Amino acid sequence: MEKEVKQYIIIREDLGMSTGKLAAQASHASMKVFFDKMIFIPNININNKDKKKELSCHLTINEEERIWIDGLFTKIVKKVKNESQLLKVYEQAKELGLNCSLIKDAGLTELQGENYTAVAIGPNYTDKCEPIVKRLRNL
Repeated sequence: MEKEVKQYIIIREDLGMSTGKLAAQASHASMKVFFDKMIFIPNININNKDKKKELSCHLTINEEERIWIDGLFTKIVKKVKNESQLLKVYEQAKELGLNCSLIKDAGLTELQGENYTAVAIGPNYTDKCEPIVKRLRNL
């Protein structure tokens, strides 16, 4: 039996984000884990009469990511009280070498100014993530 792989999304609760804003920030975090690993390659297309720049991308995934993509895409959403706790979780994930991403909102809609809003940890084997996420409460 394969080990369990999950992605954890951690959201700040002190910002008072609406449900829609929270969902958007969680989605950004989930996707950014993969976008950060992409290598973008310019395409040379001699048939492109409009001379628009086209890009291809290359993404290499590891075993944990493959299991997650081929499986249930399990995500667990947890919360922290403030920015300090969010950044601490992110730094701990980086120190352990886990897949992780940090989202900073631009402040263009409901939040005033730039704010760190969410972190994604994983997809990784659950036992690797537990030291960081086990003490966090579910959202």
